[in-house]
Amino acid sequence: MARVTIGLPTYNGEDTIEQSIRSVLDQTYRDLELIVADNASTDRTVEIVRSFMATDDRVQLLPSDENHGAAWNYNRVFDAATGELFRWHADDDWFEPTLIERLVDVLDATPDAVLAHSTTRFVDDDGATVSVYDDDLGATGSSSRTRLTRVVRRLTYCNPVFGLIRRDVLARTAKIGTFPASDVTLLYELALCGEFAIVAEPLYVRRPGNSIKSNPTRQAIANWFGPSATGRRFPSLQLLKASLAAIWRVEPTLGSRLTTTAAFLVVWPRERLRRLRRRRRRANAS
Repeated sequence: MARVTIGLPTYNGEDTIEQSIRSVLDQTYRDLELIVADNASTDRTVEIVRSFMATDDRVQLLPSDENHGAAWNYNRVFDAATGELFRWHADDDWFEPTLIERLVDVLDATPDAVLAHSTTRFVDDDGATVSVYDDDLGATGSSSRTRLTRVVRRLTYCNPVFGLIRRDVLARTAKIGTFPASDVTLLYELALCGEFAIVAEPLYVRRPGNSIKSNPTRQAIANWFGPSATGRRFPSLQLLKASLAAIWRVEPTLGSRLTTTAAFLVVWPRERLRRLRRRRRRANAS
């Protein structure tokens, strides 16, 4: 049994998945398995995955005859994981060779950390560097309330959801929900559970916003999450509801639930409004 499981949910990823898989198999850290969950692709994705399976027994395939949406696919690849540590991996991103080794080392050195992630290098469709981004979400030794409000204030991209996560902790969360921005609420919940450890090296390479580019409307992005997706009409309300549920699920006492809820409600509306305004400015500019 491998110590690390990489879960790769995919749908019609033939253009980029070969590079994505190869970057996992070329890691300096060898004690890993790669599970690819195919969501009824209609292109050569499955054929490409099977070609890797023929040469490396660390690669596994979870097929599907029907596309049930991204949330279902993300969660089922996690459910199939056996490793002590787990990381989701997008079919159009890739790792630098030392990424997993560095993340395992930092989790081993930081017992209170539930998640470790590196600085992210954003690239364009040709692989050229656009920017290097530091999420700056680490909050070593702080209370759950402080960690949560820090993530609420500083989270811009959800890069850390692709961090290396302790599987037993992730199993206790709501995981990926069937509503837009459910990855945000998952990061809120993980911050309540423990620290985020950071490797200050750009070892995760990401093409930004591909799911948004492919699904430009609110309805389209909801459909991407799943056919039963919620939050189509009132996404902010769904996000708020899920965030409060996470607080009450994780915090152990009534007092801590109330104080953390109060702190969250002070910070979250202001940050949500700021981001909505920024999104509108970008839309108007384009």
